[in-house]
Amino acid sequence: MQHQPAAPTGLFGKKKKWADAQAAAAHQYAQDYYVWQAATASLPQRRAAQADQYAAAEKQRQLEFSRVETRYAQESAERDAAAAAQNAELDELISGLAYGAVDAVQEYVSIVLANSVYPEWFPVSHSAVFDPSSAELSLRVSIPGPDKVPTVKAYRYVRASDEVTSSPLPQKDLKERYSGVVHNVALRSMHEIFEADRRGLIRAISLELGTETTNPATGRETYVPFVAAAVTRDLFMELDLSAVVPSATLEHLGAVVSKNPFSLAAITPGGVRKV
Repeated sequence: MQHQPAAPTGLFGKKKKWADAQAAAAHQYAQDYYVWQAATASLPQRRAAQADQYAAAEKQRQLEFSRVETRYAQESAERDAAAAAQNAELDELISGLAYGAVDAVQEYVSIVLANSVYPEWFPVSHSAVFDPSSAELSLRVSIPGPDKVPTVKAYRYVRASDEVTSSPLPQKDLKERYSGVVHNVALRSMHEIFEADRRGLIRAISLELGTETTNPATGRETYVPFVAAAVTRDLFMELDLSAVVPSATLEHLGAVVSKNPFSLAAITPGGVRKV
């Protein structure tokens, strides 16, 4: 409906003003009508375009959903296959342990020792061989050399210079610190194996602990043994490790121990007998 203009005011020219206002209103109405008519005429086309856009978007969504669904199915199948393989390996390990199979015992020992946590700066490695005829495990433990032991005794903040200074550990304390590491790692390695072997498959451990280092005389890599021990399960399980002095415990177990590991003094492990 055409909008009627307001009545003109004033004393003169009312008729002309009224005619001009009506003409302007008619012109505006005609413009608005044509715009509305054009918009109305374009509705079917716009709706069709929107329908096409929706259809294309829905198709793309379905394709993406299908890709995601396929990828998820593949990943699920891979996870299930990996889990099945791990379960099969675990079942095989459990079955092997039940019969005391050499491979199963050695694998179990490697798992136990791999879960033994040491500081990042002091990596410890193990290798083990099981003899089913004697139920004895031959264990070799390799530790870092004395050069990896921290040499700082204490740190102190100096307010005047706004610096943190350190004081070195005396040579005597360094020797004692490294010897303590050697003794503790030797006992810990045997304890972790005996403690984890709840079935009692391993009746004895023959241990050798040492380090790979550079021979100062030849400049070549060499292995230096520090501890050799052969201990039965029954004797070891009698120990209360929460109250022992490691060096004394190794002596009690008949181990051969280097008198000065810090100086790379090697032992002669031959002749060690199980206690």
